[in-house]
Amino acid sequence: MLQMIKSFILLLLVIGICPVQANNLIFKSGFENTALVSGTATGLNSTGLSLQLTVNTTTEILNVDQDGVFVFHTNVNIGDYWSVAILTLPDNPQQQNCEINNNSGSMPSGGADVLIVTCTSIPWNWDQMNWDEGGWN
Repeated sequence: MLQMIKSFILLLLVIGICPVQANNLIFKSGFENTALVSGTATGLNSTGLSLQLTVNTTTEILNVDQDGVFVFHTNVNIGDYWSVAILTLPDNPQQQNCEINNNSGSMPSGGADVLIVTCTSIPWNWDQMNWDEGGWN
């Protein structure tokens, strides 16, 4: 029993002399120091929508072919500025127009999952002769 107490006291002395520092730990400041950009697409009725993520000098192109959640694979450092733009619109048969919202910002620690892409079909005005609208333009 006395030997166990001596060992415990020795352990406490070693810990007191050699303190554990943050750079000795697996996670220095919470969890990861990078995160991903993700979002949701709605209204797609064909393939061909591509989005471009830009972070510093890095770009990634992601094809989104159906409604739902999508995730870019590029790791973005926490605090770095990122932006996403529509590179190409969906293919025909029915022409679509897409808008992107919440498409830039400074990367928060939990990741940026606020990107929203909304696509709508553009009607063909066959009998109105509106040449600058719908599928005519």
